Amino acid sequence: MTRSARMVVFAVSAAGLATLMAVAFAGLPSFGDYSGRYGRIIAQIAIPDRAATNAVTFTAFDVRGVDTMVEEFIVFAAAIAAVALLRHLRGEPEREARPGDVLRPLTSPAVRVMGAALVGPTVVIALNLVAHGAITPGGGFQGGVVLAAGAVILVAAGGRVRLPPDEPPLLAEIVHGAGAAGFVLLGLAGLVFAGAFLDTTWAGHGTPGMLLSAGSIPLLNVATGLEVSGALIVIAAEFLEQEMLAMEPESS
Repeated sequence: MTRSARMVVFAVSAAGLATLMAVAFAGLPSFGDYSGRYGRIIAQIAIPDRAATNAVTFTAFDVRGVDTMVEEFIVFAAAIAAVALLRHLRGEPEREARPGDVLRPLTSPAVRVMGAALVGPTVVIALNLVAHGAITPGGGFQGGVVLAAGAVILVAAGGRVRLPPDEPPLLAEIVHGAGAAGFVLLGLAGLVFAGAFLDTTWAGHGTPGMLLSAGSIPLLNVATGLEVSGALIVIAAEFLEQEMLAMEPESS
């Protein structure tokens, strides 16, 4: 196909897409308009029934708790898949000699200082998102991603990126496994003490707006934050290791 023909196909497709988008946007309701009942029910019961001022977190961990658990285990499965597919490559014989030096990104002292300075605030923000997930916008998923970003910042600033031979990021694996197990155990606690799996009322009610409120939702946020952060660090570590293997010079 010639360049002119490709441009004609693109122009026709772009015009059709623009028309569909214009029709779709024209049919949108006005800002703030909501005609469904689901959101109104959630807004009415979140504080009286659970003392949760964050209706989104209340919906995720209480109203649709099993769906949220399945979503969390998608990340868990992704980490396991990355380990299963990539880890066995470390022992392949295409690299008979591994350099003893730890490979680090070529960064300036200023970048290393700034990276080290940003790790602490990043971790604090992550912990704040997890701890206040039932009160203000945030939660375990968001906090877990930010916590994993702290490790990424450390590596990007010049931290260690080479894993020792045949030695996985054990701490991250323990953290993400403990988080997944904790979520299930909290669900079973609801079944034992409240009569329903992932029922959050067994841990009490609390005062709206306070840290210890919303039943077991804060604990579910902690479990989710551990699982998400650990899983993302495991995935990032496996891909970084493969990148280092690909960049490693051939032995002469």
